[in-house]
Amino acid sequence: MSTHPARRRAALLVALVGAWVAGSALGATQPARHASAAPLFQLEPAHAEYVPLLDGSKPIYVLVIGSDARPDQAIDSQRADSLHILSINPAEHKASIVGIPRDSYVEIPGHGTNKINSALFYGGPELVVQTVEQLTGLKFDYWAMTGFASFEQMVDDVDGLVVDVPFAMSDEDSRAFFDPGVQRLDGDNALAFARNRHDLPSGDFGRSENQGRLMVAALAQLKKEFNQDPARLLAWVASFVRNGTTTLSMDEVIDLAFTGTAINANKVENVVLPGGAGMVGSLSVVTLNQESLDAISKDLADDGLLKKANVPPSPNESLLGG
Repeated sequence: MSTHPARRRAALLVALVGAWVAGSALGATQPARHASAAPLFQLEPAHAEYVPLLDGSKPIYVLVIGSDARPDQAIDSQRADSLHILSINPAEHKASIVGIPRDSYVEIPGHGTNKINSALFYGGPELVVQTVEQLTGLKFDYWAMTGFASFEQMVDDVDGLVVDVPFAMSDEDSRAFFDPGVQRLDGDNALAFARNRHDLPSGDFGRSENQGRLMVAALAQLKKEFNQDPARLLAWVASFVRNGTTTLSMDEVIDLAFTGTAINANKVENVVLPGGAGMVGSLSVVTLNQESLDAISKDLADDGLLKKANVPPSPNESLLGG
């Protein structure tokens, strides 16, 4: 006999809070740390005065930031290796992922025009949020940030990610050596998959799309595991609590996790903002296609979803047989 969703959520919440307080499976939550701390995963509200609605009545916008910090560096004092907008429409059980090329040449509030990845270095995740909000006109509910070490550990904590590798990869620099097809990637291999760009025809554009693939894979796996055994949600939240910091309440973390379990990964659009490479002085930059940027931004602001007409071609199209 099936259990009512609200009752099932309440039961899981009791179990999670119990384990959290006891310091058993989940350990202890950590407060947000200073920039001198070790790399970790951090999830925070994008605006201190704004409390997002998680009742399905409006889209949820999350700015996902991947720092290029190495194990001995703080993740919020380096440059952003990857940037993605994750917009979720809970009512439709759909989502959109929009990658922003890290070399996009944009206006950074208070710091002139520069590569967008430098916003993290200049002002931490808060300035990255301001920059992307100014660029797109969106208002974010949350930002999430991770470095290399915490990304690997979190993937390992959920026993790896099942990814449909779309084409063969062979990149010595990132150590990405994969045959195409469905396979379970551990943390080290998932990071290699996310970093590969040297054997992609469009470099960072293609890499950004593949990073989005990992996000889609995580959503698909979360939903599948939760449907098979709701207790698996414990492992996913435990991974976050062990490796991350947040000022969110445990209840809000659980609400976000439950929102993730409702997303149909087959209905997630994963795109990258198109643009062209060029030079500004001695600086290699990406100039975004303004028409596409405006159309995608306006579309996302409406309901968090992208219409087919606004979905740009895949930057890996030539490798996908397109």
